[in-house]
Amino acid sequence: MKLPPAVRDAFREHGRRGGHLRAERLSPERRQAIARGAALKRWIRERFGEPSFAKLRLPGGDLVDHGLEDLASGRVTADSLLVALAQSRLRREGVPVPYVDWPDPDHRLYRLLESTDGELAHHRYLARLRLIHSFADACARLVGAAHA
Repeated sequence: MKLPPAVRDAFREHGRRGGHLRAERLSPERRQAIARGAALKRWIRERFGEPSFAKLRLPGGDLVDHGLEDLASGRVTADSLLVALAQSRLRREGVPVPYVDWPDPDHRLYRLLESTDGELAHHRYLARLRLIHSFADACARLVGAAHA
C-alpha cells in the first residue's frame, strides 16, 4: 500500500521522536554499546555484503557475531574471549574487531569452559579454536574472491 508523502513524513517524525526518547532513558554506556554494534553491522555489510557473518553462512559466523557484539558491550563471554583470542588474525582478514587488551584470553576462555563444561572443556576449547580458524580462512577466501 502506497502512503501519501505527508503521512510517511508524519510516521518518520513520530519514530524519530520515539527513538530520541528511548535513547534519553539509556545509560551513556548502553547508548555507546548500541552505537558500536550498529557501526560493526554497517562495516560488515559494506565489506562482506551482509550485516552479519551468520547470514553469510560462514563456519562459526554466529559465534563471531555474538563475540563481536559482546566485545562492543564490554561483556566477558566465551564468544568474546574467542574473538579476543583471534583478534589479530581476524583483523588481518578484514573483520572489524574492537580493540581489547584483556590479559590471557586463551586461559580465561579455557577456565570459563572448564567451569561450564567440566571434563569436556578441553574438547570444547579445541573445537572453538578450529572453528575460529575455519572462520578466518573462509573470510580470507571471501575477500580474495571479491577482489579477483
